[in-house]
Amino acid sequence: MKETILRLSKVSKKYNNKVVLSNVDLELNKSEFILIKGESGEGKSTLLNVIAFLEPIDSGKIFWRQKDISTMDIKDKKNIRRSNIGYIFQDYNLFENLTLEENLKVFLRLSTNKKEFEIEKDIDKCLLKFKMSDRKKIFIKFLSGGERQRVAIMRAFLVDKSIILADEPTANIDEINKKRIIDYFNEWKNEGKAVILVSHDDFYDDIADKVYILKKGNISIMNRGVVE
Repeated sequence: MKETILRLSKVSKKYNNKVVLSNVDLELNKSEFILIKGESGEGKSTLLNVIAFLEPIDSGKIFWRQKDISTMDIKDKKNIRRSNIGYIFQDYNLFENLTLEENLKVFLRLSTNKKEFEIEKDIDKCLLKFKMSDRKKIFIKFLSGGERQRVAIMRAFLVDKSIILADEPTANIDEINKKRIIDYFNEWKNEGKAVILVSHDDFYDDIADKVYILKKGNISIMNRGVVE
């Protein structure tokens, strides 16, 4: 039996009278990999921000584990996000003048209550997994776009979240690294986490459990090439 973590019901949102999301219905279950496709400007990032409680909605309802949290206090929503949602941003959100290691340390200090020696141990383990131990002391500004993206993904790996949101996570990397990162997402799925990835790339169509198309504020499910 599927376990629903989050559900959007008839969610709508406008920016300056422009409809960005219109009556969006979306359900995210445990151990599920969802792909949301759409051209630039169609509202994919806005939808992720709504799911992450980073932007308010104009109408509709949001359910967290079957509980309606649409009118929940902002502080309480922030607590849900901090404890349950990992977000891989398209623009990395890294500190350019800190090293790779320092970036991960700052993130873990803010996101967990772990002691310093635990943080260092977790970082070293993650660096090995991502084959980036040799970049540990390199400043972010000297890393390539692909390396920065891997650091952004590493942050999500370092904390235990129910949902992983990824905004164009492989936009700046080659095919080999793209496949490697998809393996990471599948690993999350197999661990029982739910993954939502937004992209305009057809590469993910056969990997995702469900593929949705977002166009002019409307969302529809794609049946492997056919939009329903």
